[in-house]
This record gives sequence, structure tokens and C-alpha cells, in this order.
Amino acid sequence: MFNMVSLYYAIPTKRESDCEMFDLTVELIEVSSEENKRVYKLKIEVLYKNTERNASMSILDIGLPTGYKFNKNDLDALSTGRDRIIDEYEANKELSEKGSLIIYLNKVSHTRPEEISFRIEQSMAVEFLQPAAVSVYEYYDIASEKRCVKFYRPQRKSGELLRLCQSEACLCAEENCSKQRKEKISNDNRLEKACESTESSKIDFVYKVVVVDFFDNYTTDSYNVRILQTFKNGTTDESPLDQYRTFLTYQHCREALDLRPGKTYLIMGTSADIHIVGTSFRYIIGETTWVEYWPTPEECQTDIHRPVCMDLELMEDQLVDFGCIMKK
Repeated sequence: MFNMVSLYYAIPTKRESDCEMFDLTVELIEVSSEENKRVYKLKIEVLYKNTERNASMSILDIGLPTGYKFNKNDLDALSTGRDRIIDEYEANKELSEKGSLIIYLNKVSHTRPEEISFRIEQSMAVEFLQPAAVSVYEYYDIASEKRCVKFYRPQRKSGELLRLCQSEACLCAEENCSKQRKEKISNDNRLEKACESTESSKIDFVYKVVVVDFFDNYTTDSYNVRILQTFKNGTTDESPLDQYRTFLTYQHCREALDLRPGKTYLIMGTSADIHIVGTSFRYIIGETTWVEYWPTPEECQTDIHRPVCMDLELMEDQLVDFGCIMKK
């Protein structure tokens, strides 16, 4: 057994100097969608922040996702004719192999955004796409590193890297969100999930937890929770009871997950969701993680929460007293 660490991308961080000279927005609009033949319009708006003058010759450096190519007819139309929007573009062999497109702008207005839109088309299917970057800078100011950079990626609202990171360590995980279960759930469904043991999915831990703190780490949401009860736990994290653990998820999953500090939840997941970093345990809240609100004792006295509380108590008794022996 061995550990291997690979540095692929630096963790994105927000800096005060980001986009100091330019405002840049990048929007990807789906035009058509067929299997392995998606077409998007890439809409870029750029504004120079100087209040007194326009930017001189400026460069748009546009990365293209693997498996996508730009529509040459669109770019030709932008760079020719009476109302030409761009001065010229460049996609020579060296650049195109890196999936990059260079657009030269004679000027960038400081009063109204310049809009550059063209189609990008899927030429082959790629299972996991890395985000592509768009950057803008003045041609004569390249050495100052005052680039404004934004990310985009097909089939995703935001293009930032969606690895789950804390400090300098990043973990791989499924991209799809888990969402808090708020529909009516039978106790049979809970027990069936808790005792799930198939080749494709095996539930290794069933916890009652309270969320203590929440941290927003730019690309990752981090929840510090305390394990109140362990109804089931595997061999990866053998003694979690009454301990604090870190649960990680994507920022774009925050609303669907709806975890709130001070509130209690039932969380069930697999050992594949548990990662050991140094002496710490980190749990990934992925697509298959079961997250359900556990009402407070006061809420359990109300008509709206009483049935759920009774079911949760029944589940608790069955798992504590009998485990999963009763389930085939």
C-alpha cells in the first residue's frame, strides 16, 4: 500500500488584485443538445475599469474544454466586415493542441462592455471535463500579471474546479449533489437504506449528527459536525461517537443540501466517502449520501413532526437492538 499525491491545478483563491483592470463575465448558453454533439454559444463581455481611457490592444486568451472546437465561421464573421468586433484571432497548431484560442481586440471600452460571442461544438465525448479558463489583459502589460481570469465548463453552471478542498489537501468525489430528503419517507425505506449491502452500494455508517460550524472555502463547503449517535459504523472510522468530523460538499449543492449549524440530521453513507488525511477523518457528502433532518425534542411534540420522530425512534431501536439481521 502506498500514497500518491499529484499536483494538477493550484487551488483557486480569491485575491484583492483579481480583475483589477478589467471586468469579465463568461456565459455558456446551450444551443443544441444531441448525444456527443452538444453546441454552446460562448458569450464573453469585457469592460476596462479605467475611468479616463479605453484599454489599448488587448488579448483574450480562451481555453477550450477537451473534445470541443470553436466555430470558425462565427470567428470569421466577427473579424471581418464593416462592423468587425475583433481585430483578429489566432489558433495555430501549438495553441490548438492545448485547446486555446487567442483573440486580439484593438481596444476595450471603459464605458460599455464589449461583447464577443461565438459557438463551441463538441467533437468527441469526454467523461470528465476539466474547466476551461478565459483571461484578458492588455498586450503591453503582460509582464504585470494583471490578468482577469474566469472559468467555464459545459454542463455546469460555474466552471471553477469542483474538487473538495480543505487547506492544501483536495479529495476526488462524485460531482452530483446530494440533497436533503424532505419528502414523506417510510421507516421501511430508512431501514432498507441503512442495511443496504449490494455490489454497487453498501452503507457502512449511519449517524445522528449535529452541525456545529460551517466554513465557505471558495470552491468547497465544509461542515464541522459532532457525532451524537452511531447506529452503524464500519472499519474506516472505528470510534466516531461524540467526536468531531469534517463533512465536505460542493458550493453549488448548498441550497439542495440545506445543512444548518445547530440542527441535527440523520446521515448514511459508504466507506468510500470517508478519507483519512493525516490524523483527521473527512467525509464526502456525495450523490448517494442519505441526509435527513432530525427534529428537535421540542419539534417532536408538534403535530407536523411527531410522526417523523416516532419513525426515527423506531428505526433507532431496531438498529440498536437488532442491527441489520432482520433485513435480508
